[in-house]
Amino acid sequence: QYREAELKHGRLAMLAAAGWPMAELLQPVLSQALGQKSDLLTFSGQAPSLLNGGLELINPLFFMAIIVFSGTVESVALKTRAIEVDYVPGDLGFDPLSLYTGKSEATKRDLQLKELNNGRLAMLAITFYAVSEFINKAAVVNATPFLFKSIL
Repeated sequence: QYREAELKHGRLAMLAAAGWPMAELLQPVLSQALGQKSDLLTFSGQAPSLLNGGLELINPLFFMAIIVFSGTVESVALKTRAIEVDYVPGDLGFDPLSLYTGKSEATKRDLQLKELNNGRLAMLAITFYAVSEFINKAAVVNATPFLFKSIL
């Protein structure tokens, strides 16, 4: 039960750890390319968050769509857990690249531990992003250019 929650939070954190800097790097370019009047970043180039502000600029329909999507995924997970006897926490049967299916039990266990550890690291990373931007009042990509701007 707790493993399921840790996997879900880890997966979301992995998406957020990749998405937060990408939003700060690409959002101004994308908004200009799409002809938007202004971008959603704060004046110092930070992504909108509870600590940075800027959430009022995001369309409320986006939040509604996220709630509906999350509810749908959660209902599928609850149905799967109720039906399957040998349910593995976090296994929703989504493996389009066949990275997990058909592997040996030792390989599956190794992949599960890697996902769990990477999720834990991502949770720490996203916490660092939020605290760093709040304290420094600068975008995480600007505060650590050696991590994010060296490849561009």
